[in-house]
Amino acid sequence: MLVYFLLATPAMNDDGFQYEGFAESLAHGHLDFKSFYGFQGLSFFSVPIFWLTGSHNSIIIASIIFSLLSIPLAFLVGRAYFKTDRAGYYFLALFLLTPYPYTTMFRGFQEAALLFFILLILHASFQEKKWSPVVWSVGGIVKPFALTLFPLFLKNFLNRKKIIWVAIALAIGAAYLGANHYQIGHWINNAAINSYQGNFNPDNPPPLEKSFTLGLKGFLRVGANLLLSFRKIMISPAVILMGAWALWQNKSLSKRQEIILAIILNFLLVGLMTFSFSKYLLPMTTLFALAAVPMLMQNFWAKALVLIDSFFVFKPIFNYFGHSYWSSFYIYLFPLFLAAIVFLADYLRKWTKQLS
Repeated sequence: MLVYFLLATPAMNDDGFQYEGFAESLAHGHLDFKSFYGFQGLSFFSVPIFWLTGSHNSIIIASIIFSLLSIPLAFLVGRAYFKTDRAGYYFLALFLLTPYPYTTMFRGFQEAALLFFILLILHASFQEKKWSPVVWSVGGIVKPFALTLFPLFLKNFLNRKKIIWVAIALAIGAAYLGANHYQIGHWINNAAINSYQGNFNPDNPPPLEKSFTLGLKGFLRVGANLLLSFRKIMISPAVILMGAWALWQNKSLSKRQEIILAIILNFLLVGLMTFSFSKYLLPMTTLFALAAVPMLMQNFWAKALVLIDSFFVFKPIFNYFGHSYWSSFYIYLFPLFLAAIVFLADYLRKWTKQLS
């Protein structure tokens, strides 16, 4: 994957300029929420990279690092949840089949970092690490959608010995939002609001409450953003359906109720937004993918279906974003080929074991 990323040509665009601008301003000693809209969690991690390299693509370099770290982390999450290395490899394959985050990071978007923190929150929660709330808080500063994952760990922290970690997490969030509010006079907004209606002013972003409305349309978009490939979805709809079926049928799944609650919270948060993208559903799609792992391990045709279906996830993302960074669609499909190798290697291992 490192070679794959080195074959890409970064091209900063859209919100990437905001994140990079905030990072460079901070690197020069200025905390400037007023000049740069959006959630700036990734920018804090980009500051040391800018100091070391002086690169105006420091936000992209930081995302590449987080994406590479997500590879072993995805394996560890699958292994921690299902208690087998085999499940770890399968969940790693599903990470490879989620191209949006590691594609759009080359335009400066933050979803690669968001996915890293989602995986880190999952791993910490499954391992019952005492620092779970802290990483949850930091992930929420990168993108607030990570905050919907608190049901996975909160029950373990409702006691005097551990509540301090929740207090630290809330203090981090309060410090970030407090500084933001102090500088601009209101809570930061979802940058996409009104940006497609022609009247979005990046120098005067509207307050956070303008990002929400009550209506059916937002919830219908959530369904479309899960299942319709032309909307540049996160992962194969087949994976979503397998994961949903597993959560419905398999009551023995670890933390099943907590996972379902986190999915519902993500659904409600995004459904209430006046405008939303598929990437806002990354917590939900990651949990569905995790729940789908047993079915993929057990059924050859499920693996084949997911690989075929994933082609139609990669294709629209390449047409919209990826062609700007990779010269060839076949090069762009490299992670899909890697996932296929993981599936095939496991199938061959199982087959040779049966023969022996």
